[in-house]
This record gives sequence, C-alpha cells and structure tokens, in this order.
Amino acid sequence: MLIKGGMALLPGASQFQLADILCKGAKIVAVGANLEAAPGTEIVDATGKLVTPGLIDFHMHAFKYGHFLSIDADDVAYRSGTTTFVDAGTTGSLHFMAFREFVIRRAQANILAFLHVSAIGQTTDGCVGLTFHDSSDDRLLHLESAREIIEKNRDIIVGIKVRAYTGLHSMLSMERARELADQVNLPIMVHLAPAPPAFSDVVSFLVPGDIITHPYHGGSTTILDDDGQIFAEYWEARNRGIEVDLGLDRFHGNLKIMRSCFDQGFYPDYISTDLTSTNVDNIVFDMPTTIEKVVACGMPLPEAIRRSTETASNKLGRADKIGFLRAGNTADIALFELDTSPGEVVDFEGNKIETQERLRCVATYRKGCRMTPPDEQMETLDVLNRVNPWTNYE
Repeated sequence: MLIKGGMALLPGASQFQLADILCKGAKIVAVGANLEAAPGTEIVDATGKLVTPGLIDFHMHAFKYGHFLSIDADDVAYRSGTTTFVDAGTTGSLHFMAFREFVIRRAQANILAFLHVSAIGQTTDGCVGLTFHDSSDDRLLHLESAREIIEKNRDIIVGIKVRAYTGLHSMLSMERARELADQVNLPIMVHLAPAPPAFSDVVSFLVPGDIITHPYHGGSTTILDDDGQIFAEYWEARNRGIEVDLGLDRFHGNLKIMRSCFDQGFYPDYISTDLTSTNVDNIVFDMPTTIEKVVACGMPLPEAIRRSTETASNKLGRADKIGFLRAGNTADIALFELDTSPGEVVDFEGNKIETQERLRCVATYRKGCRMTPPDEQMETLDVLNRVNPWTNYE
C-alpha cells in the first residue's frame, strides 16, 4: 500500500510536510517524497489530507462486559484514527487474565494496560447503588498476585494504577502502589480528584517518571488557587519529573481550568480521553474531539498530535513499533481531513470554547489493513450509573 500525496507528521517534526508512506504487509518500508510502488500496490490518494501515526489513547477503559463503564475499543478505533488504547487500571490481578484472553487478544486494536494495585481493579465502578470501590478494603492490596500477573504479561502491562479518589479512607493504597512499582520497575499512574486526600499527600509517594492524571478537574479543590494561579506544589512536582496525563473524561476535564493552566504553561505530556460508556456518545467521544479541545485551549495541533503518538509511544517503550511514521515501524496510520470552519467545544459543566481546527477521520489502518466496525455492538445495562456524580465525587 502506498499512501500518496498527504501532509504527514514525520518523527520529530513540528509541522506537517508532504510525504508518501509505503507499506508492505504490517510494516512501513519507506517514507519520502515521490515514492514509486511496484505493480499491484494499492494506492491511497491522501491529497489534501493529514497523515499521522495511529493515535495512542493513553488512558481509557476497555474491559468490555467485565466492567460496566468499559467500552469496545474496536467500536471507536476505525472511526477515530486511534490504533492503540491504554486501559488505565480497569483490572487488577483477579481479572487481568480474563481481560487479556477475552478482550485484548480478540481486538483489532492494539490494547495495552496499567494494572490496578487493587486485586479487583475498578470493576465495581458504574453500578447504581454499589458503593464499594477499588480501595474500600485494604485486603485487596494483594501484591503477590499483582507481581505474578505483571511478570507473566510484560508484553501488555505498562504501569501501575492507583486512585486517590475523594474520601479515600487511608493512604495505604498509595504505599502499596509505590512498593509494587519499585519491585517491578514500572511507573505509577495516580487518579486525582478533589481533596481529601490533598495533592501534597498523594504526590509524596511519586518519583520521577510517575504520572498524575485528571489534573484539570473541577470540584471543591482544583489545581488553581483563588487567584487563578497554579498551586506551587504542582509546579514542584513537574520540576522533579512527575508527568501529566490529560484523562479528559466528563467531570475531570474542565475547559476553563485547562485553558488557564495552558496559558500558564502547564500542559499534559500525554493526551487521553478516559473513554467510558458514559462519555463515548457525548462530551468526550474520541481522540480527535479531545485533541480539538486541547488545541482550543492553546496547544498547537502538530504538538497535540505528537503528544498523542510519539511522546506516548516513547513512554510505553514501543517507539520501534508504534507512534512514528518511519521505515521499520508497524503500519498503524491515520488519515484526517482538517476542518477549519468556526465551531465550539463544551465540557460537562457547560463551559464552551471556540475552535478553529478539528480532525475528521477518513481512514484508520492497523498493521497495514484498514480498520472496520466490529461485527456486534455492545449491550448496555439499565443499572449503569449515568448521573452527574458531583454529589459523591469519585
């Protein structure tokens, strides 16, 4: 397959440039201008289109049917230019093997995962009236089983997830996550929410290379002080090497807060949706919509895409496979039209920002093959909690 005449985002580049992409089987074999192809090669006319590596959604939930809030990644991949999805701790040690065998192995999309420090992961989330969560019982912090799962699934597991949700009864889950991460040499991703616990208490367990997610949430306590300035402790965390994941979601992505933080230079290292069954059909939708919001808040489009591809791939330790348009990498490629007509985006609380650039997915290729919709749609259940959770934020 030869993708010809598109404006491509090449490794390390800050702007799109005219380039052809030649693929053979599952691999990219050449990138350059005016490439020729052998007879019989499929020619994809990308004139007027943007060509990017397949997007990497660094934080979402993909344990379909094992978790009420999870989605079918394949139902989003083909229509969004997203070829790799990173599940952000939906499963712990008790369910990970089922996730691997019945979801990950069968998916068209590439799915990687953070393993939750709790043995049950987040599998109790999303059910109306069920108030038992991942860290509700310290006995679930079973590190022996977590270590074994990690060692047997190093090809999939990329880090440790822990949630510092509002009202967390103790910091033992943070302590155990730190212990586990040090033992297996993987980064921690920690979910942030309005205090308690305070950010200063949470971040004290983190070391350079660990990740905070949802920094732009609203609620009773946020990243901003009463004067709209970012609290010093967040800058201190960044300065000592703590990284930032967007984790947009619904109530985790306040556009006013995000724009203020961008104006002050506090950007996410990784762009992600935190897609679930509660936001995939509204507010969040997909990676292109999330990138549109990031760009509207002040990040240049090429940089937003780079942080959705190259930067994420480097963090995941897979730069030789995904996230880059270069010879030798897997042929995970997305084609977009760039819509520059005036528009606006909205967040869960009704804040709106005008936009001038949005991506419209034309085609998504995974291992050189065009992705297609899944054969079946997921069934949804009436007990799924779709209400505004601000009254009991978690």
